[in-house]
Amino acid sequence: MNRVMREKKAYWIGGTLVAFLGVALIRLLVPELAGVPGLVAAIAGYVLVTAGIMTITFGTRRKKSEAFITVEKWAKR
Repeated sequence: MNRVMREKKAYWIGGTLVAFLGVALIRLLVPELAGVPGLVAAIAGYVLVTAGIMTITFGTRRKKSEAFITVEKWAKR
């Protein structure tokens, strides 16, 4: 497992669960509802999916000290 992923496991798990909850809300609940409740559930589902993906992006963020890595010209790839 990647070091960054190990350190920020809560972001990955939490973001995935929130995003899947939003998808389940949209795919399973919204088709059963009509009118205003369906619209509210659809908006809530899309917001949850977006929030889940945003949470996962926090898990991929690097430290500012590691943001730029310099590679010397003579270093082997």
